[in-house]
Amino acid sequence: MMQRLSAAVRAIGPVRTAFLASLLLSLIAVQGHLVNRDGIFYLETAQIIAESGLAEGLRTGAWGVLPALIALMSAVTPFGFEAAAHILDALFLAGACALLVAMVRHRAPEAAWAACLLVLAMPAYNQYRHEILREYGFWFFCMLAVWLVMRWQEAPRWREAIACQLALGMAALFRLEAVAFYPALMLWQGFAAPPGQRLRRALILGSLPLACAALAGVLIGSGLVALPNRVGYYLDAANPLRTFQILNEAGSRMSDLVFQYKYSREEAGYILFFGLLSVIPVKFLKMSGVFVVPLAYAFIARPAREVLARWQPLPWAILAYLLVLAAFVMHEFFLVGRYVSMLNLLALPVAAVGAVLLMQRFPRWKALMVAMALLTMAANVVSLTPKKMHIVEAGRWLAENVADRSQVCLANSRIAYYAGWRSAGIVFEGAAFDRVLDGGRCSWVAMEAKRKEYPDDWLKHKQLLEVRRFKNAGGDAVIIARREAAGQPFPSH
Repeated sequence: MMQRLSAAVRAIGPVRTAFLASLLLSLIAVQGHLVNRDGIFYLETAQIIAESGLAEGLRTGAWGVLPALIALMSAVTPFGFEAAAHILDALFLAGACALLVAMVRHRAPEAAWAACLLVLAMPAYNQYRHEILREYGFWFFCMLAVWLVMRWQEAPRWREAIACQLALGMAALFRLEAVAFYPALMLWQGFAAPPGQRLRRALILGSLPLACAALAGVLIGSGLVALPNRVGYYLDAANPLRTFQILNEAGSRMSDLVFQYKYSREEAGYILFFGLLSVIPVKFLKMSGVFVVPLAYAFIARPAREVLARWQPLPWAILAYLLVLAAFVMHEFFLVGRYVSMLNLLALPVAAVGAVLLMQRFPRWKALMVAMALLTMAANVVSLTPKKMHIVEAGRWLAENVADRSQVCLANSRIAYYAGWRSAGIVFEGAAFDRVLDGGRCSWVAMEAKRKEYPDDWLKHKQLLEVRRFKNAGGDAVIIARREAAGQPFPSH
């Protein structure tokens, strides 16, 4: 039986196996999970697009390409918005996995099956399979661009060059960081192309973005088009002078509050600078999991120059994305794990070759390595934590018992989503939740409480009376309360 299964898988090939297995893993991952908060925003925007048109959806939320695709797929298929979103994300991620394996099969055929295993098990992006995110489209089109530019490297034709640039343009519609790969490809050719052709090839790979930048400069400079707020934010984050100003201001505040000695205070800016930069490698290593071992071994077993030369232009892409992450973490002082996932994707071909070298060097450990990869693969998509169905129950209870949603204040957009309400105007996070309660606007309140939190005193202080409490198996709860008002009967339990 196992021999037949193995033969069937080998007949399919590593690329198609990666695609099909990725779809299966996504199907497993979404079982029993609630929609993530970012996903709720995209689904609400998709609903606005379906009801009021694309212009209204773009006005409501930035980066409307994913909501627009969700709305389109829901319109032409029998699937609802949530199912359409999961299908789109699953297809994008499966495509990215297949493209990575295709790259490895092309340049290192001996590592193709190792790449198939690693691409399905790497925690950096596989652990997000149950979430609705725009990163999936960003990852897919970036991998498509890399695959196309590798083909262009072997046969420099305009067709592949234009297709590569268009793919990066599509990736930028999901996340604008994809624009950083344009100068990376141009610099790669500026150094790696044969003498006498470097400038020409660099301009070929940058023809579309240079033309678009020139046109945008004319339109914005003449005042015909206003600079989009999101683009302005990215330009501000990429401004080194602005970054140094932010670091100096934050370093001054930190030195006054944290450091006791003047010598430490003088170095506060440097401590903050290098401390923030250290977040990037720490996140990368954490997201790599056990696969950091084959990644490191690839550089131990072979000279670094040989390893990097084999996978051009991936090293240039990694360098460009490192600069993007550095600019972001300096500007915002935080870094979400999935932002680093692109680094893991770009480094995966090297890790796959490292895994093959490890298996050749230690053949007795091969079964253990494969077992660890399969175990990690399962851990990415199977969650043993208690399900959060209490949020669904609380949302449905509110929908059945509260007629006027404008009188409700929620601390979690998931509660609004499962009540069938849009979160705008009723969901408040952090300090905003306390402020709106103190303003006396809310007649009904729904909030989450962790297992060891006891918000009874807080409810009393806010003059709220608990009506219902929904708990899950882990002890986490959603508390529904309302203002104390005489003569207003509470809904029955």
